[in-house]
Amino acid sequence: NVELARVTRIEVLRGPSSSLYGNASGGVISMWTDAVRPSGVQLGSRAFWGSYGTRPGSGERVVQWKAYVSVTAPVGRGTLSADGSAWASDGFRAHGAGETRRASLRYGVELSPRTSIVGQFLVADSPRLDDPGALTEAEADTAPAAANPRNVTADVGKAVSQEQAGVSLEHRTASGRLWSLALFGLKRDLENPIATTYIQLNRWAYGARAGSTHPLALGARAAVVTLGVDAQWQRDDRLNLSPDRTRTTRDQLEQVSEIGPFLEVRADLTRTATLTAGARYDRVAFRADDRLLTDGDDSGTRVMAAPSASAGLTLDFDPALQPYVSVSTSFETPTTTELANRPTGPGGFNPVLEPQKAVNYEVGVRGRVSGVWGYSVSAYQADVRDELIPFEVPGDPGRRFFRNAGSARHRGVEAGVALQPLPSLTLVGAYTLTAFRFREFETATDTLGGNTIPGVPARYLHGSVRYQGPRGLWSAVDFTASSGLFVNDLNTVQTDPWQTLGARVGWEGQLGGWRVIPFAAVRNLFDERYIGSVSVNAQFGRFFEPAPGRNAYLGVEIQAF
Repeated sequence: NVELARVTRIEVLRGPSSSLYGNASGGVISMWTDAVRPSGVQLGSRAFWGSYGTRPGSGERVVQWKAYVSVTAPVGRGTLSADGSAWASDGFRAHGAGETRRASLRYGVELSPRTSIVGQFLVADSPRLDDPGALTEAEADTAPAAANPRNVTADVGKAVSQEQAGVSLEHRTASGRLWSLALFGLKRDLENPIATTYIQLNRWAYGARAGSTHPLALGARAAVVTLGVDAQWQRDDRLNLSPDRTRTTRDQLEQVSEIGPFLEVRADLTRTATLTAGARYDRVAFRADDRLLTDGDDSGTRVMAAPSASAGLTLDFDPALQPYVSVSTSFETPTTTELANRPTGPGGFNPVLEPQKAVNYEVGVRGRVSGVWGYSVSAYQADVRDELIPFEVPGDPGRRFFRNAGSARHRGVEAGVALQPLPSLTLVGAYTLTAFRFREFETATDTLGGNTIPGVPARYLHGSVRYQGPRGLWSAVDFTASSGLFVNDLNTVQTDPWQTLGARVGWEGQLGGWRVIPFAAVRNLFDERYIGSVSVNAQFGRFFEPAPGRNAYLGVEIQAF
């Protein structure tokens, strides 16, 4: 439901800070849509049109487009912002068309110099999201734009709509304490035909988060204590039908409740050393009420609970040199869909699928030198128990089931750099090196300990160079390279490595009272054929989902000021 054009700030939290967010938060991507109060009405719009070329066989041109509009204005003592967007695509591959519409409304007001409240309402509707499915290696090589014939016959895809609302209240006391309360609710409706089943899901969910942040003085040193609690509830009405929708194969009500108190302390130990430590306890209760009793009553409950803890130390020797080290634990339950999808067929929840747990270690260093260049380098290891692994069964191809691997170890190195050698030239790069392996993992037919976990490339590199020319002209070049990756637990099939190059150009200037930014781009400039994603452990060799070849788009952004 989030329109990225409205996002003003994105934070990626790893290690100790993610302990504040509980279940499944080995890391957190936090997006902010703060609206700065303008002096008058501000209008903005952005639109683009792009093409993937022509459809093989028919010669039909394959296009996609998107339009976005926004308005922000002072209303009373607060700020009102609204936006809307529409997107549609024919899809690079056959049976890959889709369309989505989004709208949001946000109003924030300062009730007093120390108290503020923000309310938001968001709606999204995707009446058509076709799924072309995965191909065999031979099909991907000879006809990458084709669809899985079974997906075309069964009209595989989804139609989904979602409405959500939230309100958050913050109050800061004279002593500097911050009290916060957030409430949210959402409604989601899904129709998802797959090759063997027609799935309908109606979801209601509600939640609250209450917390406080207290500054403390520890002698001459400062500390901050954050504590709070999350509470959430979800209700899914799930109905599975035969592909022709004449026979009910599953009819059950699924309910989930979660409670998670948390505590974090951040303390300055010395002038250069800062300690962060956190603790949390999550209890997640699942309940299934089976309403299809012709094959017996499969109703039941599952309760998954675990404490999580984290600790980290940062040394701030200089803005150019900030080493850090952290250790944390994480806890990730299966989703209701993962629990409900049982390869043996009955309703209820899978009684043997367990939550994934991990102990994570990280050491790194980051810094920034005079605003000219910044860098970060980190090495990590995660020791994982009961890792959730997708798989398929011969009688239900295209449908994902899940099982636990006994144990696994994730190791990796991540490095990033941003460099501005000249005021007009900016270089950004990121590199990832991974070694994710099963340690103990046995299925009914295979012993997989020592194998590489599928679906993750061992090496990944992305870089961009941007030049800001005279008179508002700008240009950029983007480069991405990836190693191959295994597509199954047996490590018998692997994708090829690939590299792509893209180019963007544009102009930014003023026309009357408007800021205008026309732009154009070409992606995959040299028309590289490669696999963009894979279907892990798929049946019948259908692992491969090809990425688009050379494609281009052009657009314009207009803002009133």
